[in-house]
Amino acid sequence: GGITTVLNSRTSVLAAANPPSGRYDDLKSAQDNIDTTILSRFDLIFIVKDVRKYDQDKLIASHIIKVHAGAGMATKESDVSDKDNWLKRFIQYCRMFCKPRLSDAAASMLQNKYLEIRQK
Repeated sequence: GGITTVLNSRTSVLAAANPPSGRYDDLKSAQDNIDTTILSRFDLIFIVKDVRKYDQDKLIASHIIKVHAGAGMATKESDVSDKDNWLKRFIQYCRMFCKPRLSDAAASMLQNKYLEIRQK
């Protein structure tokens, strides 16, 4: 076990959590969708559901692909000298010298997979 105690606090806490099942179940009550440990620790709870909308999800996927397609192109060569993290150095090297590009077919595949996951 652990220590159970009450600590009075004069701070605000904003937290987010997923339902125990991973998705909010409209057929269950709010109490059944929220873990009891969360219910007992907060005075005020707002339920914000992630509503899946195909067109909106498609726009989000396109935006993410566009943002990350040019990510890291401004990386300085001095950043590559970070000897503690070989994976970071490798990715920086590839961005600087290999100039990876996401093909239209690959972008479409990523977008379709994202939309497929969102529909589940």
